[in-house]
Amino acid sequence: MVERVLEIGGYAAGYCGRLFARAGADVVRIQMDSVGPAWASDEAMSAFLHGGKRLLSSADGQLIAELANAADILIVEAQTANALSAMDFDGFSTPVKLAMTPFGRTGPKCNWNASGNVMLAMGGYTHLMGDPDRAPLSLPGHYLEFQTAALGYTAINACRMAGQHKVIDLGMFETLLALSQFTSVRWQCAGEQRERHGSDFWYVVPSNLFVCADGWVYLNIVPSFWDPLTVFLERPELLLDSRFLTNDLRMENREALHAIVGEILAPLSKAEIFARAQACRIPLGVVQSFAEVLDDPHLQARSFFAHSNARDVQPWRIPENPYCINGERRTVGLGPITSEQVPLWRA
Repeated sequence: MVERVLEIGGYAAGYCGRLFARAGADVVRIQMDSVGPAWASDEAMSAFLHGGKRLLSSADGQLIAELANAADILIVEAQTANALSAMDFDGFSTPVKLAMTPFGRTGPKCNWNASGNVMLAMGGYTHLMGDPDRAPLSLPGHYLEFQTAALGYTAINACRMAGQHKVIDLGMFETLLALSQFTSVRWQCAGEQRERHGSDFWYVVPSNLFVCADGWVYLNIVPSFWDPLTVFLERPELLLDSRFLTNDLRMENREALHAIVGEILAPLSKAEIFARAQACRIPLGVVQSFAEVLDDPHLQARSFFAHSNARDVQPWRIPENPYCINGERRTVGLGPITSEQVPLWRA
């Protein structure tokens, strides 16, 4: 049986609905007059979020109620708890209902307005990003909305698989805190408050960006990779260097170690460094341009991107599901199935 999903809201609702559409559900999206500024064009966001959905532009409360009551799943994103109540969210009889709001439906902040970048600051993320002697940075794109949507999708499926009728109250602010496991563990277990350190991960050394002959690479050397790193660097004597015997010592002497690594890698090409890292089995990534990511041979071999030649300038490439089932990746097309007359489902 194809699940019927009604989606109302902005980018969080759009991404949650996207996951259902790509899983084969019949998704109807109620088009909003405004969902706030996008990090990409409206055309690009529509292609990414609404492929395979049916769109309905309507503010008819009775029609929306009929669709909600006949749906299996209701996804609603609202700016405040009061805004959610105003649309009679609690009155809908949908078996599983998801409410996504900035601060949840209860508590002293439930009716605060907040954008994604504001909540990233409140959740401590902005405090951690950027160089220590410069202003903090914020995450680009719709990170918060999409992470919230993914958790909502998981919770909905848990309810559906258990055969339970539930109302899911998901706060975006709490989503951020649920994802900050390393930050909270450092504080709770070690009494350490994380700070901004640029590209340096700080707690395991060396874990940083390093420039090379034709670009950049990133090393992430936890203690178990220290021995193979010395082989990778062709400097086995570092194993006996009293400054670097433990990770704590390497943290104390990070500038000296970074200088050694940087001097060795600077004249090498990305290809040479990557080949050496593969041979020594250490965690290293070559920093790719966005064009290189789009043309990544691994992603191409796994048919990760959907392609369309509909555009005059350049074809669209939209990410598909990040998983394959039985060796296949389900695609739904790049654009919504626009329909002003969406047939009412039967309850």
